[in-house]
Amino acid sequence: MEQARTFDQDDWETHARRTTRRRVTWTILITVAVVLLLFYAGRVAWLFVMADEGDVPPSSVIPLPAGAEILGESEGCGSGGCTLNVTVRPPAGQSADDLAAEMGTTPQLLVPGNIWDPRTVSVFATTSGSTVNISLDFSSDEWVP
Repeated sequence: MEQARTFDQDDWETHARRTTRRRVTWTILITVAVVLLLFYAGRVAWLFVMADEGDVPPSSVIPLPAGAEILGESEGCGSGGCTLNVTVRPPAGQSADDLAAEMGTTPQLLVPGNIWDPRTVSVFATTSGSTVNISLDFSSDEWVP
């Protein structure tokens, strides 16, 4: 005949503590994840809802090849929004037209946003002698030929 297992109070309490600890850990992790998700959703909503014509993208979104040099930056605003105008000198041995074509900015390059700022940046380039004039903005429509 089988003998019935005896009740072990210490084993029961150890199991209960382990279960409680696991439940508290998961509750904290889920709470932190929800708070971070709400913070991120709030930031993205703020960027899109509170966007205005004065928003300009940073010049760091320009896909410049090695050796190209930024000569100057200026902001310009009009009725359609604000743009960041950047003057770039191509690397040695490359023409301004070749640099604009290599970057893909003729007629327009759409740079997708990143996780922190998901807005798309429109990049246009024109050449002026030995320099490339690049305009960046958030408000341009996609260029259609």
